[in-house]
Amino acid sequence: MQIDSGDQTAIRELSALTEVFEKAPAFMAVLGGADHVFEMANPAYYQLIGQRDIIGKPLLAALPEVAGQGYIELLDAVLHTGVPFVGTEMKVLLQETASAPEVVRYVNFVYQARRNRQGEIVGVFAHGIDVTDLVIARQTSEEHAQQLKRQAQMFDSLLTNITDFVYAFDREGRFIYSNRPLLDLLGISLEQIVGKTFHDLPYPEDLATTLHAYIQRVVEQKQQIVDETPYTSPTGVMGYYEYIFSPVLGDDGEVAIVAGSTRNITERVLQEQQKDEFLAVVSHELKTPVTSIKAYVQVLQKRLAREGNASAVAHLGKVDAQINKLTALIGDLLDVTKIKSGKLQFHEADFALDDQVAESIEEVQRTAEHHTIVFEEASNATVHGDRDRIGQALVNLLTNAVKYSARETTVLVKTATDDASVTVSVQDSGVGISADQAPHVFEQFYRATNDQKGAIPGLGLGLYIAAEIIQRHGGTIWVESAAGQGSTFFFSLPVVALQLASQQHSAPPVESAHES
Repeated sequence: MQIDSGDQTAIRELSALTEVFEKAPAFMAVLGGADHVFEMANPAYYQLIGQRDIIGKPLLAALPEVAGQGYIELLDAVLHTGVPFVGTEMKVLLQETASAPEVVRYVNFVYQARRNRQGEIVGVFAHGIDVTDLVIARQTSEEHAQQLKRQAQMFDSLLTNITDFVYAFDREGRFIYSNRPLLDLLGISLEQIVGKTFHDLPYPEDLATTLHAYIQRVVEQKQQIVDETPYTSPTGVMGYYEYIFSPVLGDDGEVAIVAGSTRNITERVLQEQQKDEFLAVVSHELKTPVTSIKAYVQVLQKRLAREGNASAVAHLGKVDAQINKLTALIGDLLDVTKIKSGKLQFHEADFALDDQVAESIEEVQRTAEHHTIVFEEASNATVHGDRDRIGQALVNLLTNAVKYSARETTVLVKTATDDASVTVSVQDSGVGISADQAPHVFEQFYRATNDQKGAIPGLGLGLYIAAEIIQRHGGTIWVESAAGQGSTFFFSLPVVALQLASQQHSAPPVESAHES
């Protein structure tokens, strides 16, 4: 049999088409007749449906799971009308085998009518691509976005229904979020605050500068900042506010955003002011009668001493000692009110610190009948400040050491210098301070507690006053302690000069004890 050139060309074209059909990444299938019998299918189509035997079988016999999914109806319509059908991200349930569970696939495909040489429709050509991974990825992304949106709405609703201000900044100090309470205080909308710094909003220039600087410090140091400030809103609402700026780190370990919150503490501040005013009034009112009582006691002591009534004189001596304690307490209360009002006065001059240390030790030792106070090391340093106030601070530390130490123990006092400062230390062997309490011991009215002894009597003012005095002299004060292991309190002050050895007049060690 001889094949003419026209037939050879047709064979070559058919061969080329078959090769393309087999290697095409898109799935392809040729269906024939009203029952849509599979005549051909490429590897991509088999990958879609599983390696099932489908050639020569009607669609419903080859893929029974497609029944009721609408695809037979689509094929029938193309077969009868000749109009192509284009499907985008069409969902189809398929099985790899008859016993396998159905899996969801998403496909983009086209059904096109097949015609014979007479132009009659004899079947359908199906071709398309499997976009399941793309659709699932997009659905996952959309679900995640919706979840984030719901969470954002939920958090915004929660944050809007609290009285505290909650907000966030980018690294440049621009607002990226604010809850409703802050917006209401400023009288602006969220759109008006986002992208703005404190300088762009109704804040006093000095306050805006301070707040912006704090944000930059949080970004640079990655440390939380807590502070408080008075503020009057644009509508004239005046209050006191405590704010916290906290770093939020990104994956690279750097600060990505700065989160902030502000609480209205106006009521607390006003209560503290009322308390301070009350203490000031009470202290002044107590000072006069107590002074008079002390004077009368001293007069009686002298009279009874002349009469030889030693027993009465001794009793009045104890009364006088208690009056001294009451006087000291009143003095502490007055100092607190002066500190709060900024009226604590200092009379500054250069003086030899060791001399004041020795005097303070002698003063406390007179009443510390069951303890020994030892000035172990001297520094020969000269400092500039209020000699009496610094002495008061040291007396408070010594009194505290005695109060929290067992009877018949020793309190060690040392002074040491470096190039710029002199440090005074007061070491006791008492009950010690736990790690959670140590940061608070210099707070007003704070009293450390002990598991065995509980809170030792006192108002918790001595250390607070000592800290204020030292800090206002440009010094620092701190404590090193552990529960049950005693405490060492330190304070350091700037040094004016160190005396030369030939000029030393350091106080000799003070060591005295009184029998119990």
